[in-house]
Amino acid sequence: MRVQGEGVEEVRFAELQVTCRENAGWWLDASWNEQFAVALLGLSDRVNVQLLGNGVLAASVYPQFGMEGQRVVLAAAPTSQFLDVVQEVERDFGLPSPRIGGEWAKKSRAVRTGYLFTDLTESNADETIRFAKLGGFGYIMTYDSTWAKSLGSYPINTSNFPGGEVGLRATVDKSHAAGLKVGLHFLTSFVGKNDPLVRPRPDPRLLKDDEATLAADIDEKAIEIVAAGSLASFPTEGAFYGDTKAGFDLQIDDELIQYRAIGGPGNNTFVKCTRGFAGTRAAPHRAGAKVHHLVERYGCYLADLRTTLKGEISDRIAGVINRCGFDMVYFDGGECNMANGPFWYWVGQQQDDVCRRVTRELLAQGSGGTAWTWHWFSRGCCDDFAAIAPKQYLDYHKIADSWMHYTRSFMPAELGWWGFLADEPDHPATMPDEVEYYGARMLALDTPVSLETNLAALKRNGRTEEMLKLLGTYEQLRLSGAVPKTVREKLRTGEWHLLRQGDKPAFTPVRYDAQRVNVPGELRVTNTFAAQPLKFRLQAAPALAPVGDKTNVVLLRCEPARELNVPAANAPMPGALANRTDFATPLDLIHHRALAIRLRVNTPAVAENEPPAVLNVQLESGGKTYRDHYLDLDFTGERTIVLPEPTTERMLPEFRPAHANYAFKAAMYGFNYRHVVALNLRWMRAPKDRPVTCSVVLVEALAESEVPLKNPEVTVGEKTLTIPLELKTGDYAEFWADGALQVFDRKGTLLSSLDVGSDLPGLSPGMNRVTLHAAGAAWAKFTAITLGDALLLP
Repeated sequence: MRVQGEGVEEVRFAELQVTCRENAGWWLDASWNEQFAVALLGLSDRVNVQLLGNGVLAASVYPQFGMEGQRVVLAAAPTSQFLDVVQEVERDFGLPSPRIGGEWAKKSRAVRTGYLFTDLTESNADETIRFAKLGGFGYIMTYDSTWAKSLGSYPINTSNFPGGEVGLRATVDKSHAAGLKVGLHFLTSFVGKNDPLVRPRPDPRLLKDDEATLAADIDEKAIEIVAAGSLASFPTEGAFYGDTKAGFDLQIDDELIQYRAIGGPGNNTFVKCTRGFAGTRAAPHRAGAKVHHLVERYGCYLADLRTTLKGEISDRIAGVINRCGFDMVYFDGGECNMANGPFWYWVGQQQDDVCRRVTRELLAQGSGGTAWTWHWFSRGCCDDFAAIAPKQYLDYHKIADSWMHYTRSFMPAELGWWGFLADEPDHPATMPDEVEYYGARMLALDTPVSLETNLAALKRNGRTEEMLKLLGTYEQLRLSGAVPKTVREKLRTGEWHLLRQGDKPAFTPVRYDAQRVNVPGELRVTNTFAAQPLKFRLQAAPALAPVGDKTNVVLLRCEPARELNVPAANAPMPGALANRTDFATPLDLIHHRALAIRLRVNTPAVAENEPPAVLNVQLESGGKTYRDHYLDLDFTGERTIVLPEPTTERMLPEFRPAHANYAFKAAMYGFNYRHVVALNLRWMRAPKDRPVTCSVVLVEALAESEVPLKNPEVTVGEKTLTIPLELKTGDYAEFWADGALQVFDRKGTLLSSLDVGSDLPGLSPGMNRVTLHAAGAAWAKFTAITLGDALLLP
């Protein structure tokens, strides 16, 4: 194709509408249904292929990337044969078409196995290999911060590999000898602030996204820097989660400077500046010097991909892969390279450059994909892990969003990253029921999983070996093909428990219904299945100070009560902000995680099936991370409600927040209770026609104390199960009515096994009253475990 003339911005040289548009493959830009699939395939990375919706496929070229000679192929075939046709196009037109083990990568056996994503080092290789094999993984992938000392120039981290690159190669060889392949993780085009490309002299090829000019000379001590013009386009927020222009780091000549705010007449002054930032040297600068704003994402700078730095990074990554024998690469953070320009082009440039330099078979994955990198990539990963509410995160995000995105684009997928966690103040330790939840979905979707963790977390969780063996059993079942499609389809929803019926595996529906209770106290347990022995998990919970106690931390007190404005009709929902309280000094709530909220509510009568308004009492920590606590406003009058823990498990099923309000993943990641910066009150749901009136009186963070649960008794009807020991806060007893009652500490370490006899409480179908007693008052979390009829394999 040849275009002549001035002023051309875009040439759309192909556009068609197809009728097979039930499914949109946005990564490959394919439109398809069960019978037929159609896609436009650009024959270079300079062709912007787009799926415009409603079955419209288009291809465009642009002067800045080169237009002459660009071509596109129309690929159309019965859906079952579509990938074969795409493979033919790759072969016939010289497109990237990686192979693994003699097979096209996307159809290879390699993409059917998962990986353990962990801190593999020279010294821990033997332990890591053992854990990987226990979980049935085919690969181990090591973190960028484990194998490299810093991002950008990627020097080998000799703390983890004392032998340098030789030691890294020896570790890969050891894994190969054990029958495992090894992956290398890195952040695509990122440059760490501790990297030689930054300190002591910043490389001029770092990416910049704004520019100003010094209005006057400054010396090396100036902490206010005046520009010759407005700085309105410079960011005023730190670079945390997301891909928007943010961050406070400047470059003037060979010095990096960090500002904290913008002020002065006409907003022309950087104030509260830190000079000689990130290991550079503070120096005088002359009037007229350029002031560059450095692009920052996730605490790092980015390479300017228009410069030779792209090639240097590619040489380094590909060289390590080639010399050390890596079998896999993960291009993390690739989407951030849209800071260079249009997503469709720039997000794939570093990946393409690396892959072209690799001389060995390579399974490629990464975040951020373009129509061009679709050819290079072998498989897609279903996003980062959630520290809390992992089950809902799997179903409503990983599968509903990511897995569907990949499979609709004819890309194999894996259900990682899944966090395998030790107990921390902001999240509990990973439990076996989470493993079974993932295991059931792995079988249902015939999709592997990747597990993100580190060796310390694996060793601190006392149930690691039990859970990895369980995961390995599910993986063996999946790879064996022993579970028929009719059974797998049932495993797509609900919770399941794996057991054995004779010599065959079977799956039984399971429910875990958790409730907080003051001991002594009574709770109601609903058994939706047949009559069965009582099964449960009983955990000693922290005791909470009463509302108004002097040991509590007042987060908000309103005298008079403060009415919360309901969201405007055009406000983004859910999650519209009703009130924000910024704390002058960040609060340490590590021992005050429970919240008490006093509200005055007037709720009009609502239709029988209309859900109530929901208020989110949200803690915010540094870095824009959150913990959500939801309140149903289904009452009228003044009421004080205690929320012992976040209720994030409701978010994705009921009210995923609008991205304009906050990122839902930021409410599911880790959270620093020692650095709480704000309290947000948000509307998650508001009745459309019957607005609720809600005023806040008080929000307190309740003091926690450790009170043991001594000799607890669980009674149903006339029968009682006694646990003759003391449960410290966080300890839990678990009983499946098929053997001994086991007692674990909060880390999952087995403390004891008890024979509790055979004359035990049982649950009838329907509602059951369960009472808890102990020697003294205490708090507890009781989880009733109920099982349905087993689903047998034929």
